[in-house]
Amino acid sequence: METNLKKIKRMAEERESEVDAFLEWVKVSRVSQRKLDARLKKLLREIMPRFDCTGCAACCKDAYVVLEGEDIARMAEAVGMKRSKFRARYVTRNEDGDTCFNSRPCPFLENDLCTQYKARPDSCREYPFSLAVDSKTKIENISANYLVCPALFNALEKLRDFI
Repeated sequence: METNLKKIKRMAEERESEVDAFLEWVKVSRVSQRKLDARLKKLLREIMPRFDCTGCAACCKDAYVVLEGEDIARMAEAVGMKRSKFRARYVTRNEDGDTCFNSRPCPFLENDLCTQYKARPDSCREYPFSLAVDSKTKIENISANYLVCPALFNALEKLRDFI
């Protein structure tokens, strides 16, 4: 398993096409959704302890932080703003129509740490494990996050050997 963040980034970029092809195959394969999710979760549980997310923060820098209404309410309260003002200042929709922060990196990221950790969005709390739920329907997100998350990179590398 690779843990060097710079090396992972380089390897992910080099292997992006073959990983995309693998994921497209998975999407149409006979591999059951349940089996795929279980294997991906298991791999992530094994791999995540090897990484300190505060030393990376790549997801906060490069990925869309998807927001639900409850996230916006919780974060607005945490920063002492009305939801309408919070939305106007921090929220937009991405090209997929998802509600998300209007900038990358996350506006609440400072020195690779979340300044609103206790109030952070559910998508942050659950990442990258959220990609291992209904994963066949999230192939595009998994593919994009392969380049972002070192734990997901390693999980997909092992998954390629398994399937």
